[in-house]
Amino acid sequence: TSMARNKRGNRKSELLLMDLELASVLAAAKLAYPAGELDRMWKTVLLNQFHDILPGSSIHEVYEVTKREYEELAQTAGDLLSQRLAALAGQGDGVTVFNTTGYTRSDVVELGKTDVKALADETGRTFPVQQTADGAVAFLADLPSKGFKTLKKAEAVSAASPFVRKDDRHIETPFYTVAFDERGHFASLFDKDNDRELVKPGMCANVLRMYEDKPIYYDNWDIDMYYTEKSWPVDDLVSMKWTEDGPVRATVELEYKISLTTIKQKIHFYADSRRIDFETWVDWKQHQHLLKAEFPVDIHSDEATFEIQFGSLTRKVHTNTSWDKARFEVCGQKWMDFSEGHYGVSLLNDCKYGHSVRDGVIGLTLIKSGIEPNPVADQEEHVFTYALYPHAGTWRDAGTVRESYFLNQPARTVEGGVPGAEFSFAGVEQSNVVLETVKQAENGDGTVLRLYESENARTKTVLRLPAGVTKAYSCNLLEEIEEELAIQDGKVCFLTKPYEIKTILLR
Repeated sequence: TSMARNKRGNRKSELLLMDLELASVLAAAKLAYPAGELDRMWKTVLLNQFHDILPGSSIHEVYEVTKREYEELAQTAGDLLSQRLAALAGQGDGVTVFNTTGYTRSDVVELGKTDVKALADETGRTFPVQQTADGAVAFLADLPSKGFKTLKKAEAVSAASPFVRKDDRHIETPFYTVAFDERGHFASLFDKDNDRELVKPGMCANVLRMYEDKPIYYDNWDIDMYYTEKSWPVDDLVSMKWTEDGPVRATVELEYKISLTTIKQKIHFYADSRRIDFETWVDWKQHQHLLKAEFPVDIHSDEATFEIQFGSLTRKVHTNTSWDKARFEVCGQKWMDFSEGHYGVSLLNDCKYGHSVRDGVIGLTLIKSGIEPNPVADQEEHVFTYALYPHAGTWRDAGTVRESYFLNQPARTVEGGVPGAEFSFAGVEQSNVVLETVKQAENGDGTVLRLYESENARTKTVLRLPAGVTKAYSCNLLEEIEEELAIQDGKVCFLTKPYEIKTILLR
């Protein structure tokens, strides 16, 4: 959890380079594939995944270097990506929306600074655009996987806000009835679809809590078990105001002070999404303290599930054995889930890795500011977003993996394009098989697709191929061909074993 900026730089760089690879494949006829730049930038990302750089346990000077490297990578890759998206959109008076995930997507999309009142797709469906201080947003449906859709600018539609606020501390959304207490915490979060209260009786959710964090031996390496013995809730609420209320979302902004630190949050409730997003800015001034976001949820289970690379892992959350006790803080990638028989809640994030579940309290570790070997670790501004995703059924039923990709890889928009244009490079018919990567083959001969099975389920996978592909091969991770796959009606079928990673080469 140490050196949060570095963790964020790593996550954002990985996803940005994947988006650039996809856009470079799609735009290869118009702009040369930047193989050399991609190779150089990937090697920078991989070098900075070295232990101790990525763990946050290096000396201060290392993070001055990585800060420059991640910033340069974001600039270079961002410019290359923008050029390719503009080339793909082309001329026209539409708005082209790119979906770089492997799922057909219905999601809230940020449009940037624009005066567009509404957008219409090829079927005539009209989507209202909501203006905010940070730019326009719209909920857009059926964006094709690994592709784009160009929508038409339309006249404003009469779309009333679906949110009902009887006062500043109560809001009813299409999905939830929410009550805030006087400190800005969730005193109640009632799920209307599933007719149940999420917050444990007598407790509050989305409580930011600061812990004293003084490990016995290794400051930036360890969190010791006894860290929970001394803590303070962040409840000095400086201001709470509703800043958005429209057809797409309602937003409340909170500002807190604790010691010398300032924390600001925008909590977004959506009209068409069950997700609740917590967009957070922290000016952190503490030493040897740890910050967590905590959700005491009224769910009965002795285990929780955490995403790992290309899969997930279930861990017990009780302390019956010494092994269980040692799991007071555990790692996870883009999401974790805590569910009982027919209901649960997923906690998603865009750059965090430390989690805890204890007595029904889900915790996401946001900042850890040790002083050895870097005496100023995390003494800076932090930006991150986490999201609560309550759901019926299990995380598999709810599509938690999909939702975590949507949070981490927001759709990208470009002004231009001919309305009605739509393109999907490839897609998978089975929702548990994730099409993650589309890139040029390392030897330059063909296009590589990388997929993985995400739900521990043996699956007969049907992969829809791009037009013009005449050969498809199953490869190992080094892109060495193992067998040719039969193409039928523009698709290939193959068996994917639980959590298996598949590499498919197309020519």
